[in-house]
Amino acid sequence: MPSLGLNNSTGTAASSFDVGYAFGGAVGYDTGNGWRYELTSIYQMAGLNQFGGAPAAGHLWSTGLMANATYDLTRDTLLTPYIGAGLGVQDVGGTINGYSGDKWRPAYQLEAGLRRDLTPQISLFGEYRFSQSEAAKWAGPTDYGNQHFSDHLLTAGITYHLGQD
Repeated sequence: MPSLGLNNSTGTAASSFDVGYAFGGAVGYDTGNGWRYELTSIYQMAGLNQFGGAPAAGHLWSTGLMANATYDLTRDTLLTPYIGAGLGVQDVGGTINGYSGDKWRPAYQLEAGLRRDLTPQISLFGEYRFSQSEAAKWAGPTDYGNQHFSDHLLTAGITYHLGQD
């Protein structure tokens, strides 16, 4: 669920968003010794339901492009726990009560998950990701705000391993 705080001349206003949705993909390389490297892109969209403690309307989206490194904490087990981190950029934008903005900013993410190999080619995974980007300026009809973006994301998916026997 995204979190957004606009700091402007009238103070700071926190917000609350709907759960929303996300989708993405990755391409990477498994070294075979527990380390995996990947490039990922994730798009997220969430509707706004509260801003500064009052009902509000709007939405927030983000597109992240990250270079990640993950490490399998165990190997050759039924479930493989892993942790990882990434650096990249996020394009965060949307509209909130007359404010709007859209800006690419430096970002990072942390992740932890579980993977289950079904066959040598196919795995299922579930993971938690936290991402955060630098603040960006949003403009309103008579004011401006600086947006801080952080996000907690639970995902599940399927991985297809190329080149596996």
